[in-house]
Amino acid sequence: MPTLSQTEISSLQDFLTQADLGQESDSTAVWFRGAGNAEYTLSPSLHRHRSIIDTTSLFFFEKKLITRFKERSVPYLTHRLDDPWELLFLMQHHGMPTRLLDWTENPMIALFFALSSAKMNASGSYDNDAAVWILSPSKWNQAVFKHNSYQGGAMSPSEDMVKSYQPGSTPDYINENPVAILGIHNSPRIVAQRGSFCLFGKSLDPMESIYTNGSFEQGTLSKLVIPRNKIGEMLSKLVWMGVTDSVIYPDLEGLAKETKRLFGFSV
Repeated sequence: MPTLSQTEISSLQDFLTQADLGQESDSTAVWFRGAGNAEYTLSPSLHRHRSIIDTTSLFFFEKKLITRFKERSVPYLTHRLDDPWELLFLMQHHGMPTRLLDWTENPMIALFFALSSAKMNASGSYDNDAAVWILSPSKWNQAVFKHNSYQGGAMSPSEDMVKSYQPGSTPDYINENPVAILGIHNSPRIVAQRGSFCLFGKSLDPMESIYTNGSFEQGTLSKLVIPRNKIGEMLSKLVWMGVTDSVIYPDLEGLAKETKRLFGFSV
């Protein structure tokens, strides 16, 4: 079974060196996910409800959430949402709990997420390290679908092997482990953030546990740790380089966050 590689990052240049893994095609592409606390697990928001303890409760809550969102969102939509995939990604975009876990193709965006979401204490310092996870979607999917002789990279929701993961499907036919999929670009944020996703199946385990207990190739998943005493310095450099809130959140909310940060307010 593989081990999880963890590397400490001491500078922005160090991060770029570690993030450059020779990505040239779909088969060598890697994805990134930033976390403001290095102790956070790779679990989707739906898993965090205290009442979800098994597969039955997982899909019971998912069905209830989807039904409520679909019924109550009608006045705010410009067209009917009959496609379950489109509905799922719209729910994720607006903060509803789903089985989706966000990733990005852009390492700088993941680093910004990690550094900007790190919590500052009353004295102006950070109590926890931050982290950026690195995933090979190709190696991940090849392990998950090894019995199907799958040799590709990230998958599209329209592909046959992903259809069983679709919301509303019979849970019995859904795979245990997450699948790495490309998102439907139905919002400017997904486009700006180069968004991609892992869609979880029946397992309630976080991705790092699934990885270390599974038959994955070594290096499919790894972790870069940013020490808490480096977070402020690296965030300032990122912002100076133009990686800012309004770039990642291309709307008025992003502009407001960027302006607050510029004038020294907490964000």
